[in-house]
Amino acid sequence: MSKKILLIAGVLLAAGSVAAISAPHFRGGHHRHGAIFGDMGVGLVPARFGERLKEMDADKDGAVTLDEFLTRRNPGFARFDKNNDGVVDAAEFEAAAKESGDYWIKRFIKRFDADKDGKISKDEFARARKERFAMRDLNDDGRLGLEDMPPGMRERVGRWREGRAAEGKDGKDGKEAGKDGGPFTMDRLLGRIGRQFSRLDKNGDGFVDAGDLAILAAERATFASQRFFKRFDADRDGKVTKDEFNRFAKERFANLDLDDDGKITEADLPPMMRGRGLLR
Repeated sequence: MSKKILLIAGVLLAAGSVAAISAPHFRGGHHRHGAIFGDMGVGLVPARFGERLKEMDADKDGAVTLDEFLTRRNPGFARFDKNNDGVVDAAEFEAAAKESGDYWIKRFIKRFDADKDGKISKDEFARARKERFAMRDLNDDGRLGLEDMPPGMRERVGRWREGRAAEGKDGKDGKEAGKDGGPFTMDRLLGRIGRQFSRLDKNGDGFVDAGDLAILAAERATFASQRFFKRFDADRDGKVTKDEFNRFAKERFANLDLDDDGKITEADLPPMMRGRGLLR
C-alpha cells in the first residue's frame, strides 16, 4: 500500500487519540476557525453551502446581507471576549484555550482510563486503539485496505491510483508487504502506539494523567495563540477587535457577492444550485 493510502488509514485511526488533545486548540493554517465559528468558504460542497446560506437568511427574504453573514461569528468572538470590552487580548484567548483544553483532557481520560483510577496505562491506551482498529477492519482480515474505507474515500484513492499509473508511478493494488509499501496492519498499529504513548507520557512514569495532558494542551494553546494574533491582529497592538476578527469574513462575503449589490442572492449561487429554493 502506498504511503498516501497508509496516511489515510492512519488518519482514520488517529481520531480520538493524540488528535483529541489538539482539537480544542484551534488548529490549522487559516486557524481552522471555520470549524469553530462556522466560517463559510467557497470550497464547501454545494449541499452544505446551501444549508449555511439558508441558516444565515434570518428574515427569510431570499437574500443574505453582510450583517446576517457576520452574525454567526458573534458567539465565537463573545467566547473569547470574556470581559465584553470589544477586544480580545492574549490573556482572554489563553483562558478560552485552557477552558477547551481542560474539557478535552477530561474527555481523553474518560475514554482511555478503563479502570477509572485517574491515569492511563500503556495497556489501556493500546486496548482502546486496538478496539478502534477492529471496528474499522470491516472484514476482520487484520489490515485496513480499500474495502474498509467509505465509498467516497475508496473512489478518491482509486482516482489517485489511476493518476499515479498514468504518470508511470506507483499504481500498486495495496496487497504487497514491505516496510514502506505494506498494508496498515495491527502490527503497524502496535508499533505506533508505543511512540504515541511516549509522547503523551511527559514525565516518563509509564502512565498518562491529567498533568501530562495539561503540558501538551498548554504547548498547543501557546502555539494557537501565536497563530490567532498573527492572523487577526492587523495593527499588531496585541489585541483583536471585532472588526479585525471579521475582516476575512467580509472579504469572503465580497467574493461571494458576484454582482456587488450588498447581498447574496440566488443569482450569486453556482448554476447547479439555482432553482432549488435555497434562498427564497
